[in-house]
Amino acid sequence: MTAVIRSLADSLRRFGDDRLEALLVARPDLASPLPKGIGPLAARAAGAGSARRALSALTLPELHLVEALAVLPDGASPRELAAAVSSDPATISTAVERLETLAVVWGEDELHLIRPLREGLRTPAGLAAPEAGDPTPQEAERIVAAAREQHDGVLDTLAWGPSTVQGNGHLARQLLEARIVRREEDGTLRLPRSIHLALRKGRVRRIHTALRPGPQGPPLHERIPGSRTAQAVERAFEALRLVGTVRGFDEDPPGVLRRGGIPQRDLNRLAERAGSDLLTYATVLQTAWQVGLIGHDGQEWHPTRDWDAHRERSAESRWAELALGWARGHHLAAVVGTPDSSGTARPLLSDLTRRDGVRTRRGSLLRALRTSPGISATPESLQASLAWAFPLVPAPVIAEETAAMLREGEALGLVDAGALTVLGGQLVLALDEDMMQADRRLTEALQVSAPPPVSEVLVDADLTVVIPGRPSEQLMPLLDWTEVVSRGGAVTLRLSASSIRRALGVGGDPELLLDLLREHSRAPLPQAVEYLVRDEQRRHGRVQVSRAATVLQAEAEVLDLLQAAAEATALNLRRLAPTVAVTMSDPGFALQCARRAGLSPQAVGADGRPADAQLSHSLAGGPLAADLVTVDGPELRLPPAEAVARIREAEAGGADLSVTDRLLEAIAQGTSLALGIVDGRGGVVVKQAQPISLEGGRLRAREAGRDEEFTVLVHRVTLG
Repeated sequence: MTAVIRSLADSLRRFGDDRLEALLVARPDLASPLPKGIGPLAARAAGAGSARRALSALTLPELHLVEALAVLPDGASPRELAAAVSSDPATISTAVERLETLAVVWGEDELHLIRPLREGLRTPAGLAAPEAGDPTPQEAERIVAAAREQHDGVLDTLAWGPSTVQGNGHLARQLLEARIVRREEDGTLRLPRSIHLALRKGRVRRIHTALRPGPQGPPLHERIPGSRTAQAVERAFEALRLVGTVRGFDEDPPGVLRRGGIPQRDLNRLAERAGSDLLTYATVLQTAWQVGLIGHDGQEWHPTRDWDAHRERSAESRWAELALGWARGHHLAAVVGTPDSSGTARPLLSDLTRRDGVRTRRGSLLRALRTSPGISATPESLQASLAWAFPLVPAPVIAEETAAMLREGEALGLVDAGALTVLGGQLVLALDEDMMQADRRLTEALQVSAPPPVSEVLVDADLTVVIPGRPSEQLMPLLDWTEVVSRGGAVTLRLSASSIRRALGVGGDPELLLDLLREHSRAPLPQAVEYLVRDEQRRHGRVQVSRAATVLQAEAEVLDLLQAAAEATALNLRRLAPTVAVTMSDPGFALQCARRAGLSPQAVGADGRPADAQLSHSLAGGPLAADLVTVDGPELRLPPAEAVARIREAEAGGADLSVTDRLLEAIAQGTSLALGIVDGRGGVVVKQAQPISLEGGRLRAREAGRDEEFTVLVHRVTLG
C-alpha cells in the first residue's frame, strides 16, 4: 500500500534523481545555496519569492491549471481540475505531472497548490478576489437561474469577460437588483466570484489548449533551387564584412554616451559609411559587442584584445562566433532608438537594450520554426506560438521580440522569409550543445554551404575590379582600397582617388595592393590603375607614426608645423632630434591629431615600413556588467547530478538546518515555533509564533493567540 502524500516534502522524497535534477534546472534559485536535505528544499520551493519566479516557467495550459487550483477548494481531484478547465484527466495529466516536477503542485488523488500561489493569485482567470459578503455557491446558482429569465444573452456575455464592468443605465440597475453585480466605491460594477463561477457553470477556463500552436503560413517557394542557401551564405559573409568595419574605430572611434552606448548620430554615420541599413548594422555591431570584440574606455569605442584573436580565425569560424553570440545574447538590436519606460531613447551597446528572458524566448521561436520546415511562417502565428509558451509576457513584448528575431536573424543569414535557412537549422541544434561543439557545427555548416572562394580578379581600364564569386581571404584587403559597386554572384569594386587616400590614411601599403592585383589578375594590370595608385602615393606619407612611446618621424620643418598646430597640443610632443619626436599618446590618437593639423600621416612599423592598419589592442570588451544571472534566474553553480547527490547525502546524514531553512519549513507546514527576537539592548524576547512569509531578509509572523502580525529582520531571530 502506497503511503499517503501529506506535504510537498513527501512528494519530493518520492522523486527519482532525474526528476529532482529537472526541478533544479527549471528552478535554479532553489539550489543557491544548496539546501541541506529534501525538507529544506521543499520549504524553499514553497517560499513566496521562489513561487512567483516559478510562474514564469509555466506554459499556457500549466498556468490555467494553476489558476483553476487557486479557485477550487484545496485538495481537488484531477477529474475536478480537468472539468474546471474544460478538459479531461487524460489530457491534463502531462501538465499536472510537470507542475508536480516544478514543486508547484503536490498530491495524487488530492491536488494541492503551494500556499503562496493559492493566496497570491487574487484574481485568477479574470475572477474577482473573494470577499466575505459573496453569495455561497448554492445561493449564486439560484441568483443566476432567476436572472436568466430576463437577461440570458447578457449573462452569457458577462460569463467569460472581466469581473468589473462599467454602466449606470437601466440594464445596470436591473443587474444590481438581481444581485448579479455589486457596485464598488469607485462606481464600477463587480461580479462576485461565486456569481461569476455560476455564470461559467463552475468552469474556470472555457477552453484548454494542451498543444502548442505551430507556425502557420504559405508554403516556401524557391524559384531557383539553392537560391535560399546562396542568399543565406551571402548574408553571413556580409555580416562578416560589416564586423570588419570595427577596425576603422582605431582611426575614427565613435563616442560613448554618459549613460553608456553609442550616440545615434555616430551609429547612423557608421552604417552609411559601411553601406548597410541601420538595423542590419546595429545587429552585427551589437553582436560583436556581446562577444567582446569592441569595448570603450569611457570616452571612445575601440576594438579589444579579443578582436585581435577574432580576426586571426577563418571566416567560417568568425561567423560561427557571431551567430552563437546573437542566439545566446540578452540584448535586442531592434529596439535601438525606441523610447524606454521613462521616454529615453535606447542607444545601441548599452544596458538599455537588455531584456530579461529574451534569450529563452528567442531560442523558443527558433525551435518552433524548426518544427515547421517548408512554410513561410507569418509573424502572427509565431506570436501565438510564443504567447502559448510564455503566457505571462505582455502581448506587445511578444510582438516586438518576434519581429526582432525575424529581422536580426535575417541580418546574420539564419532566417529568411519566416523560415530557418540551412544555417539557422544548424544553429537550433547548436543551442543544446556546449560552446566547442556548437562552434564546430556552425563552422562546418557554413563551409559546406558556401561556394568555394575565388582568388582571381578582373581589372578593367575604367578602374573597376570584378571578383567572379565569393572573395577568398587573400582578396579581402581589396575592400579597404575600393568602393563597392554591386554584390551578388560577383562582387564589383571600383578604385578611386578617395578610396586610395582612405586606405593610405590608415596605413595601407600601395605596393602590396599592386602586387596583390598583379598576382590575382587574369590579365596584365591596366596602366590607369598603376598611374592612379602611384599618383596618390606621391602625395601621401609626409608624417610617419610608429608605436614606441609613440614615435613621429618627419622633416624638421614638418615637425615644426605639427608642434605649432593647436590640434596637436594634446600630444605634448617631445623632440628627440630635428626629425624625430615622441608622445605618450596612442598611435591612433597621434594619427588623428596630425590629420586635423592638415598633414597626411602614415602608420609605420618599428622598421619604418608601412604597418598593418589593424593595430594590436589591450582593451577589454563586451557588456560592462558581467552576466551573473541568466534569463531563468541564477545559474546552477553545480552540475544538477552533483547538486542532487549532495542534497540526498545531507538528507541521509540529518544535517543541522540553518535558521532560514527552519523558518521556511515552518512556513511550508504552517507550524509555529518559539522565536527568540534580539532587542536593541542585546536581550532576547521569546514568542511562540507562526511564521507566515520570509522575503528580503524580513520575517513576517503571527504571535500565537493574537490576530496581529509583526515583522522582524531575520538576523535578529534565534531558534532554540
